[in-house]
Amino acid sequence: MVDLSVEICGLKFKTPVLSASGPTTRDGYSLVRVAEGGAGGLVSKTISAEPAHVPRPCIIKVRDSLMNAELWSDLTLDQWLKSEFPKVKKTGLPLIVSVGYSADEVRKVAPKVAAAGADALELSTHHSNDVNSVVETTKAAKEAVKIPVFVKLSPNVPDIAQFAQEV
Repeated sequence: MVDLSVEICGLKFKTPVLSASGPTTRDGYSLVRVAEGGAGGLVSKTISAEPAHVPRPCIIKVRDSLMNAELWSDLTLDQWLKSEFPKVKKTGLPLIVSVGYSADEVRKVAPKVAAAGADALELSTHHSNDVNSVVETTKAAKEAVKIPVFVKLSPNVPDIAQFAQEV
């Protein structure tokens, strides 16, 4: 059998296929299902200091596609810490926890998810095309935790290469 494992920032993934933060990673059960499907690592739905109030329905079928108007996780941080992450950690796969959104929110959330077993953070920055805000949030995350921090960049910026370089 072919070895598809990769190592990124000290994290070892059995395959380079990871879940994306979104509806399919809405809770611990969903992330376990993703692991059972063969993912090499898991990325949680974005978690913030307060749960989202998600309108229902939030996903509709449009021709051969789905349109998602969902926000960040509607589960509380406490529920993720006490109930959802323990389920996910049993998979043995690296867990990247998506967090957002402001620097202040990240300062509150990041240390708690790191203590709960996150192997890395993903910063959800799609809400902002202001590079200074994203840089500030990235600095807050790096100061708050000792685990790797990945920044998810939005394509909705004038020059994504320059934006990435600044971050």
